[in-house]
Amino acid sequence: MNQRDRAAKLAKTDFSAALKLARDITEVRERIQSLGWVARYAPAAEIPRVVAMAAKSAGTSSDFYADTMALAWPLRALHDTGNGGSIPPLLKTAISLSADVQPASSRAEALGLLIHAVLPDGLRTAEPAIAKLKSVASDSHWRVVRSLIDAALLVNAFDRQSALSIANAIPLENKRNSAVQRLSDGETMEPRPFFW
Repeated sequence: MNQRDRAAKLAKTDFSAALKLARDITEVRERIQSLGWVARYAPAAEIPRVVAMAAKSAGTSSDFYADTMALAWPLRALHDTGNGGSIPPLLKTAISLSADVQPASSRAEALGLLIHAVLPDGLRTAEPAIAKLKSVASDSHWRVVRSLIDAALLVNAFDRQSALSIANAIPLENKRNSAVQRLSDGETMEPRPFFW
């Protein structure tokens, strides 16, 4: 069992030990994810401090892709613990980091994971990440297309017009038409779980 998995397991039963372990993880992505787990199960008064540690770690590695994706865990922890009002500043940090993720297909994938993390808090909360994802839609790489399709299906559970707006950004006509049909048929997707 790696340190991240140990911290995740400890987070449910021993906040102090889990926090110490998570803080001491040297690999930035795993530290951020571990701090997300700790925040998810932390006493209410400790959640802001733990999330701040995760935010401070983001961008300290040379892998902005991994750092951006890892922030999905503390973002979802904020929602799951009833702290959705604290999501926007952390999401802004994650979106800012994503600007340096190359290639665009990796940026799209990272933004897609952020959407999975914050959409349960509401469409309005996720809109900045959705807008940034749509901004990379000119790249027709399969990962960009998949991220746009998934985002459209996720959003379709909230608002059909917003979902269609995402689908219409898909650069490949056959994929765009297929996505529009799926949305019109009422297909949706559930956001992925982050904690179990």
